[in-house]
Amino acid sequence: MVLTPADAMEAKGLLKAAIRDPNPVVFLEHELLYGELGAVPDYDDFVLPIGRARIVRPGNDVTLVAYARGVAMALQAAEQLAAIGLEAEVIDLRSLRPLDMDTVIASVEKTNRLVTIEEGWPICSVGSEIAAQVQRHAFDALDAPIEAVNGADVPMPYAVNLEKLALPQLEQIIAAAKRAAYFQDAAE
Repeated sequence: MVLTPADAMEAKGLLKAAIRDPNPVVFLEHELLYGELGAVPDYDDFVLPIGRARIVRPGNDVTLVAYARGVAMALQAAEQLAAIGLEAEVIDLRSLRPLDMDTVIASVEKTNRLVTIEEGWPICSVGSEIAAQVQRHAFDALDAPIEAVNGADVPMPYAVNLEKLALPQLEQIIAAAKRAAYFQDAAE
């Protein structure tokens, strides 16, 4: 199993689930999330289910699927999209193996559009697996091509300015969601 928390609350709940699970579990923490503050349940027995994604923000126009640090970016994009009239449903995968495709497919059947968001390379990525499964199991629900916002297909640069160019940015997520929804700004 492979778990990827998006915030402090999920880190606590998923880590406890990983410790209690008798099977091997890989727990991936995004180092840029270490400095983020967030609410954490105070009670001892807070455990989140392994293999269950969560709908962080409901919406009807486009589905944004992300994990780890990408969830915060998807939420920011959803806020900006809401300001122009597009309601994005944001899904936090929490678990990369097993993938909760039931939640993703149910959302795509509701919104008819999908944007995957991740910092990884586009080839052989989590997003490409999600796209393949959605095409296989919910093709008739899609009203637009699946959009993917990934890291650039280059080795990760060390320089801060180049690193920013290599990682997904908020503007890219918003543009992908607009393309998926066939949304045209009045200024365009």
